[in-house]
Amino acid sequence: MNLYNAVAKNVSESPEREALRYFGHAVSYGTFGKTIEQTAAALRQLGISAGDIVTLSLPSTPECLATIYALNKIGAVVSTIDLRATAAQVVEIVNGLNAKMLFITDFNLEAVASEAEQMSVEHIVVLRGCEMFPSVVSAWYALGEVFNGRRRAFRSSHKFMHWSGLLAHAVGETPCYDWPLDSAQMIFQTSGTTGHTKSVMLSAENISLSVQTTLNALNDAASTDSILCLIPPFAFHGFATTVHLPLSVGMTVDIVPIWEPGDFVKTVAEHRPQHVFTVPSLWDTIFDEANQHVDLSSLKTVAVAGDVLSPEFERSINEFLRHSGCRCYLSKAYGMTETAGLVAHTPQETRHRYEVGFSGMVTGGHKVRIVDGEVCVAHSTKLLGYYNNEEATRELLRPDADGTLWLHTGDSGYLDDEGNLYITGRMKRMLVRYDGTKIFPVEIEDALMRHPEVRSCAVVGIRDERHPQSSLPVAFCVVKNKDEKTREEIMRFAENELQNHLHPAQLFFLDEIPVATGGKVDYSCLVEIANKKEKNNILCLK
Repeated sequence: MNLYNAVAKNVSESPEREALRYFGHAVSYGTFGKTIEQTAAALRQLGISAGDIVTLSLPSTPECLATIYALNKIGAVVSTIDLRATAAQVVEIVNGLNAKMLFITDFNLEAVASEAEQMSVEHIVVLRGCEMFPSVVSAWYALGEVFNGRRRAFRSSHKFMHWSGLLAHAVGETPCYDWPLDSAQMIFQTSGTTGHTKSVMLSAENISLSVQTTLNALNDAASTDSILCLIPPFAFHGFATTVHLPLSVGMTVDIVPIWEPGDFVKTVAEHRPQHVFTVPSLWDTIFDEANQHVDLSSLKTVAVAGDVLSPEFERSINEFLRHSGCRCYLSKAYGMTETAGLVAHTPQETRHRYEVGFSGMVTGGHKVRIVDGEVCVAHSTKLLGYYNNEEATRELLRPDADGTLWLHTGDSGYLDDEGNLYITGRMKRMLVRYDGTKIFPVEIEDALMRHPEVRSCAVVGIRDERHPQSSLPVAFCVVKNKDEKTREEIMRFAENELQNHLHPAQLFFLDEIPVATGGKVDYSCLVEIANKKEKNNILCLK
């Protein structure tokens, strides 16, 4: 079983059907298949073979997607890296995997150039903006090469080659590798909320189950539908849900590699897809004036995953969808990279359920149980764990007395009498006061989101200076009016809405809540901000 065969089937049976839409241009399955074959042949000529690991730090472009399937065809393992990773992080990941080749874009070329000789890779393939993007955008990137030193950086190492240089090595045809069952075919970097990167290994069987369970969650899915690809393929959710799923069943992937989070609703309205998958942070600007008259009537499925969504915010999103002509309600989903995607989702018939943390019905292929308040998942396919990290894998995957392997998610939650799953937050986000009282930040976030001035918020804990082993909740909010009056109003509101032990010790305003891989809130970044802001203003419980 491999990923390439799922796409090759549609290349063979429906070569004229649209596989990709990209900056207004359509790429047929037949054309996409030829690009995959050409890329595979070039990679083989450059010495990439079965078992080699190749890392990609790329946005969603036809070249990126073709490279993933080309590598899979010849038996190489694809490892993805967040585009926002620093040069030092790229070096650490590449060398930790002993990768043989790296793909990057020219806009992070300079940062990587100085580290090129320190990396295990034999070749670094650079995708140029003037090759990836059409017309005016390409011209802008071409000018940038001249003025910002990209050409100089490119010449700094013999390892560098452009995409066109890679394809020049394409000779002959390549046989399709026969992957062993349960072998790792892709590796995704994940840090959850801890900030420590781990490399999650996934097999084609894992990814295929994710495709099937997610496909079952789509509303009235048809092969003529399109899925809007907004989440980059370096995130598992981005690749499995918005790339591999549609290409496996003959749908069209509508690629938007360059866009601003504030333009999310406008982007959806312009592209008119049938299905879109999101994270909560993308909805922060839905009430902007520019979004008040958009037409979202093309949508059949609007899904959200990645973080706990407050009931109040969910109601607001559903009201906005109805106002915009959308025929569906928001579908919540729960899963993580380690579970190979979807574990539970809310079908349309459960749209009236707005309880805190309700994540829906457990999907086929999974079993869920709660152990000491933690959500644990048993997968019908074998999960492989973390690359070269046996200790973390043992902590993640633990057998019970019957030998069933349970994945410990690190999320707190519970099951109701009907077996529906409720997520209440991250176990590692739970704060403990000096008196032992447990504080779940989501309770504070839900309350703050009910204030009319608050557009989005996140709560983290910082050390209580009087009780160094305990924590205090600190709130970050994106608001309409960032003034002292608004701050005082929100703090009074919190005091009225929450029990005493849940009152935020401090409230900070931000222009936007920082996000990490896959659009999840970057809580470690918020903790760092809080500690810096409070360095000269020590907080403690009175």
